Amino acid sequence: MLAVKQEPEAADFWAWFSDNEAHLAELAVKLDDMTMDDLEPVLDELALEVHEVDDRLFAELGVTDDGMPLLLITAEGDREALLAARDLVAVAPETANWVIRALREREEPGDNLSLPGGGEIDIREAVFVLEVHKGKAEIAIGLDQWDETRAEDYSLAAENLVEMALGEADYSAGVSGVMALPLKDLAEEADPWPLKALTSEFDNQLGA
Repeated sequence: MLAVKQEPEAADFWAWFSDNEAHLAELAVKLDDMTMDDLEPVLDELALEVHEVDDRLFAELGVTDDGMPLLLITAEGDREALLAARDLVAVAPETANWVIRALREREEPGDNLSLPGGGEIDIREAVFVLEVHKGKAEIAIGLDQWDETRAEDYSLAAENLVEMALGEADYSAGVSGVMALPLKDLAEEADPWPLKALTSEFDNQLGA
């Protein structure tokens, strides 16, 4: 098999990662138990190193469902940087101790939605409407819990919800906008679907 050529910046990043992977692995599995004073210096250094490759990219630490340290290279919704994230991960060193991924994968939303300004709401009764214009989806999320003074927080949370459900690549490439509004208002204007059908409807209409 032909080796994938590494650009100098990518090679430097993975060399730095290899030199620090034991400490990074320890942080990844203990994130929830550590203070920001302990985490911030390492996370800042990780951000600087990945920005040396491409300043549109970001790196996140975490763990997989089976407890393996996880390094995620994300484009944070920048469609033009999706390929750069994949290219960087394609030249990652082989390691049995880490899972290294490009871009956030699809996740099943839970029963509650965290709001940017603090707090959370129950979304088990949430619905959606999806319309395609010029090859991209416009999505409205109807919420039965609504506070007009926090409309902006709700819309930001709805964007995060849709990206989680669709995954970073499909969200960046296939969604032009997301908004939240009261469920009763959406139901008066359209025939909404239960939120659990969002991914299948997106795939059906966008051919994913």
